[in-house]
Amino acid sequence: MKLSSFSVILIFVVMMVMGFALAPLLDVGTDPTSRQGKQLTIRCEWPQVSAKVVEQNLTAPIEGMVSALKGVESVSSRSSFGHCEVNVRLKENQNVSTVKFSISSMLRQSYAKFPKGVSFPMIEGGEIVNGQKANHESQLLLTYHVNADMQPEMIKKLISGMVVRPLETIDGVAKVEVTGTTERYMEVSYDPMLLSACGVTPQEMQDAIRNYIGKDEVVGTMLQTTADHKQERVAFRLVTANKEADLASVPIKKIGGKVIYLNDLAQIKVKKQDPLGYYRVNGLNTIYINVYASADANFVRLSDAVQEEMNVVKSQIRQPLYVHLAYDSAQQQRDETAKLVGRTLLSLLFLLAFVFVVYRSFKYLSVVAFALAANFLMAIIAYWAFGLKLHVYSLAGITVSMGLIIDSTIVMADHYGYYHNRKAFLSILAAMLTSIGSLIIIFFLPQEMQDDLSDFAWIVIVNLVVALLVSFFFVPALMEQWHCAVPRLWSCKRRFVVRWNHIYHRYLLLTSRHRWVYYIALLWAFGIPFHALPEDWGMDKCGFLTDYLGGTSQMFVDYLDGSVQRRNADERKTLHVQALMPVGGTAVQLNDKMILVEELLKKYPEIKEFVTRIDGRQGEITVKFRDGVDASFPYRLESMVIGKVITIGGADWSTYGVSERGFSNSIDLQYKANRIKISGYNYAQLYRLSENISGYLGKNPRVQDIAIETPGFENQEDEVYVDYQKDRLGMYGLSPYDIHRELRKLLSPEYVGAYKDHQMNVDVYLKPLPVEQYDLWHMENSQFHVDSLQLFASDVMKLQRREAKEVIPKEKQEYVLNVAFNVLGSYTYTTEYLDSVMAHFKRNLPVGYHCEMPSYKGADSERANYWLLLLVAVLIFFICSVVFESLRMTLVVVSMIPVSLMGAFLTFIITGVEFGSGGFASLVLLSGIVVNSAIYILCQYAKIQKEKSTGGMKAYLCAFNHKIVPIYLTVISTIVGLVPFFFEQSEEPFWFSFAVGITGGLLLSIPAMIFVMPLFLKF
Repeated sequence: MKLSSFSVILIFVVMMVMGFALAPLLDVGTDPTSRQGKQLTIRCEWPQVSAKVVEQNLTAPIEGMVSALKGVESVSSRSSFGHCEVNVRLKENQNVSTVKFSISSMLRQSYAKFPKGVSFPMIEGGEIVNGQKANHESQLLLTYHVNADMQPEMIKKLISGMVVRPLETIDGVAKVEVTGTTERYMEVSYDPMLLSACGVTPQEMQDAIRNYIGKDEVVGTMLQTTADHKQERVAFRLVTANKEADLASVPIKKIGGKVIYLNDLAQIKVKKQDPLGYYRVNGLNTIYINVYASADANFVRLSDAVQEEMNVVKSQIRQPLYVHLAYDSAQQQRDETAKLVGRTLLSLLFLLAFVFVVYRSFKYLSVVAFALAANFLMAIIAYWAFGLKLHVYSLAGITVSMGLIIDSTIVMADHYGYYHNRKAFLSILAAMLTSIGSLIIIFFLPQEMQDDLSDFAWIVIVNLVVALLVSFFFVPALMEQWHCAVPRLWSCKRRFVVRWNHIYHRYLLLTSRHRWVYYIALLWAFGIPFHALPEDWGMDKCGFLTDYLGGTSQMFVDYLDGSVQRRNADERKTLHVQALMPVGGTAVQLNDKMILVEELLKKYPEIKEFVTRIDGRQGEITVKFRDGVDASFPYRLESMVIGKVITIGGADWSTYGVSERGFSNSIDLQYKANRIKISGYNYAQLYRLSENISGYLGKNPRVQDIAIETPGFENQEDEVYVDYQKDRLGMYGLSPYDIHRELRKLLSPEYVGAYKDHQMNVDVYLKPLPVEQYDLWHMENSQFHVDSLQLFASDVMKLQRREAKEVIPKEKQEYVLNVAFNVLGSYTYTTEYLDSVMAHFKRNLPVGYHCEMPSYKGADSERANYWLLLLVAVLIFFICSVVFESLRMTLVVVSMIPVSLMGAFLTFIITGVEFGSGGFASLVLLSGIVVNSAIYILCQYAKIQKEKSTGGMKAYLCAFNHKIVPIYLTVISTIVGLVPFFFEQSEEPFWFSFAVGITGGLLLSIPAMIFVMPLFLKF
């Protein structure tokens, strides 16, 4: 039963209405859907335990249990001081929830066998995500920076009173935090010698303070009879009653009838905790206001409401505070949504205007517009059914696919208006399949590129599949129902067409002879890719070959090599000043030095902003300059900063970002040029083998600076360790524990509890006075009491320094160490010597251990991506082989790919546009769409040969004349659809390079289709 055109239109209208109704249900966001899901992380704490003990007693057993589970692909771990982390990667098709449940059950059963003091292991990751947040989670919505020339505590107190409460009353706000200050604590410092003379121990002092502070806790439950004579169980809370006396008057002990109080033995001070880091803008102290939103809140509306309320609050603050918005999670969603909607509408406007200008028919324009509307509304049904998320990349896929959708509409409308049948569908199907085939390559790219482009690929694939249905059913039905005829564009210029056919026929005759000359010319123009050949072949040393036979491909490779330098030169100058304190340095000490640099920067109005960040013993000042500043000022400022920092001692300073070489006063005497990687299953044995390799290398006088390193943690901090002399300890009748106990009294502050009264609520720490005075010299040369003995440290132990080695990584249940060293000699000598060393130890290492030279394959893996273009050509070859059932015609179609790639290469070289991942994506998609024009002509050529029993040049000219106009229009429409991307070079470099690459390839594909394609046909 044949459906009428009205019935077909009615069915499509119903589906369009369904798509419109499902549009609000689509998952819309700013970021691609996370595809991590196959990674689990097990974390466990074992406080104050060395990495080796953690590895042997905790990490290794967990790894052994996990690696035996079905579905685990690989296991890696890292053991450090008091902590272990085990990373589990699952196989691709494995059920994550099942494996996670199995690991949880196994850890729960084995926890009783773990050493005492180990925390219960926590499992993270592997969640099944769909872009929606869990209902119980709150998300950071806004962050404000509050700067003022006053103490941070005063800023926080002011902000907490005037800002927090109004913001918390807004519906949808989960909480408001004010951070950026340090807490206070109470320090009770005592002299151990005085305590010893009075007969009081630090433990007695701790107990007295804890008894005074008391407790506030639930100790159990009890039954209570209510007023209606019912019994219910209530919590029993133990609270220490408030005391009028202060902490200084706490009695410690009664000795000889005299009560000794705390203030007799100790000094009590309230201090600020030393900050672990600082953050300042333009040298002003900064307080952070973090506003969190409920997970089910509308972020855009809530952000607008909070900002409006904040503006009201700011107008009421009289003090000189500078409040500025530093982070808005909804701003990106606003900007991207507006940008994508504007880009899509602009692309749609350009395409429809192009169709109207070319055909000058409102009826034909209506057919194209309704076909586009049907395509997108029906595609919404597929988006919803397959759970596709609309975000930055996927919405851009809609814009890109517009040109391809109009291509199928124009080709079918042109063919149906001329022949009144749907036989053009075969060529449209082949063209769409080649485009889809090129997009499939995205799923073979590295994972980081897949995460960004996979949704883009699926959106384009869905749109192209729907476009096939629209072009086969909907477009012919519209043209038949509306009696729409395709305007003849060249009817008024038949003389030009006849003259062109005559010239083109002579060109075909000319090129049909001595074709091998043209083949060589094309090969020379594209070039032989010597750069892609294996390095072992040594072709990179044959410079004359690459210069004369490399062609455009070698020119493109040279362009890529210089793109990084050009990009760095074009970037706006930003001065970075970095500082690093020696081991043991603190953030407070570094902050004093950073303030000196800030005072210098405050003098210059040419500076737009400078931001200071200090984290532990390292810090950085980032200096941004105002627009229009003198080009020489950044260089002059860097010179002045260098002159300032070299006068500030006690830290290593460096600068970069302005001058090419920057500055550094750090002396790195530990650089090692060569490394031997050795791995095995037992860490102690592996370390001994590493020492054997070090000893073997040390026999060669040319090998210097030998060290055993942990990969990834080469520069671990030094530690001082104690080597007890057990014979001396036995002579004094002591144990290492006795020495350790007494040293801890001298060096370690103890947390006592929390003190609370009507004025303060602070933590209390008990600290011996020698803590701040004791350094390594005092430790070695001072006496200390052990029971009734008075000893020097040198009497019973030796203090030595070594690298901490407090991180032990493991990959696939193998420990890894590097033997690093320098070889004095030429490159040839070093290579030959290292080869002999490797050959020696590969023969002699025990079973389960192996060594190798570390290799860095970043360039090779990046180069491997370009071989995926060859895979695109293979896919297109098989698709066209099925469609044409002719090897020659298939080769003709595939020949369009390298010619179009030449156009993309030359476009990037001439324009100097940065290539990047957007350029690579353009080459992938370009390979799939440039063959469409060849497919349209060859399908028509085969049809004419079959129906009219004519062949040769006459049939080809006939097919060329029939399809050249729609082909021109499809190529131009694809380029027009990409025009909005050209307006976003600075904001969207990915899409700009993507549009540039496709445009350049398509423009060259037109002359390639006219002049190159016939070279491969046999007339």
